[in-house]
Amino acid sequence: MFRKNPVMKVLTPFLLIFISFTAHAQNFSSSVEPTSLYIRANQSLNSGDTKHAQGIFKEVIDFYKSVGRTKELSESYLGMALAFALHGNYDESIRFHKKALRAHHRYRCGEADDEIRLNLGLTYQLAGKTRKARRFLPAATAYTRLD
Repeated sequence: MFRKNPVMKVLTPFLLIFISFTAHAQNFSSSVEPTSLYIRANQSLNSGDTKHAQGIFKEVIDFYKSVGRTKELSESYLGMALAFALHGNYDESIRFHKKALRAHHRYRCGEADDEIRLNLGLTYQLAGKTRKARRFLPAATAYTRLD
């Protein structure tokens, strides 16, 4: 059995997504970007204000929908999933991970979805849904329990 500090139990699995998400936010190609929103969301997550981060990610999602930039939605949904997971709301996190996967497959087909799938599997595991977690986690980590 693998044991961790309860706070680290949530933070560690999502560190990869946070780093990747932040890096992606800096690589947008359009001149009209919600960069300041990403910075504020990052600050909110770092300070533990996940509720505020959720509101900011909603603004980002609404922005991309309003300007028709659907290709960016998967990363924004993933950010929202992170905010919900860090708040301990695993069911909502799972819902937004699934939205991220659907958006990724629809608008970024041909690109790997490993990051989303891995984080969805970790969220299932944190939620105590081990059987579902196994569908998304690599074989090497699927047997490990986090509690």
